[in-house]
Amino acid sequence: MARSPKWSTPCAAALLGLTVLFGTFLLAVTSPSVAAAAGPSLSILAPANDQVIGNGTPVMLSFAVANFVLVQPGRVGQVANAGEGHVDLYVDGAYSRLLTRVEPVSLPLGSGPHTIRLQLVQDNGTPLSPDVSASVRIVASHGPAAGTPTLTIVSPRPGPTIAHDVYFAVEVTNFTLVDSTGQPNAPNEGHVQLFLNGVLNQEPRAYDLGFIVDMPDGNNTVTARLVNNDNTPLSPDVSASVTIRIQGAADPIGSEQVTGGVSLILVLILVVLLLRRRKAIARFSPERPARP
Repeated sequence: MARSPKWSTPCAAALLGLTVLFGTFLLAVTSPSVAAAAGPSLSILAPANDQVIGNGTPVMLSFAVANFVLVQPGRVGQVANAGEGHVDLYVDGAYSRLLTRVEPVSLPLGSGPHTIRLQLVQDNGTPLSPDVSASVRIVASHGPAAGTPTLTIVSPRPGPTIAHDVYFAVEVTNFTLVDSTGQPNAPNEGHVQLFLNGVLNQEPRAYDLGFIVDMPDGNNTVTARLVNNDNTPLSPDVSASVTIRIQGAADPIGSEQVTGGVSLILVLILVVLLLRRRKAIARFSPERPARP
């Protein structure tokens, strides 16, 4: 009697059916139609969230798009397709530009915090449903992205001086001096304030010398402080001080007395010279003949 085929038993037939079903499932998962059904996606690769972009450099934005075809809108004969369109770029809520290629974008931004947002839209500008977008927060600064600021007064040196008008020069590290024009605060960016004996005296322009005039006689302490764009001190405080002693001119009353004494002596000398001159004239003048 002939033996039954290998797959003739019920158990073997069930195993064969499961194998075919599992293979069909794998094929469906890896097929393009199923991948497309996952829907479009958009992600920002760089910069990182809350990253500080230092030294006034532009922000380099990199992103990725999946299951969506980027095309140039407005082509002749173009037909709307839910699976294609472009990327709209927004900075701080304001529209910036449209993107049709997945390539880095350079964004020059002013000092302070910014929010960058990307959104997938159809050819006619209609957002996808559901919305597909991505955003990132960054902080732009003219100062370095990292480091602790320092401040040093390089001129004048402590000690006596006879000048009442004095120049002040400072040196900073890990900090960029800018003219404050109402821009938002940014890390390691700001300007210098000069205090004379504890009272704010002036805010020199970026990298200009400070110049304090009519400093009073005696000891004077000048403090230089780094501040943010809105004039608030850094945290922790970054400042330096120097004390100079203004030596005033000689006593004006004594000077007047000396001047008066010299003038009197000159007058006496002039009188003596006049008297000598008269005597000399009288000695050498010819005698007049007597009348008959």
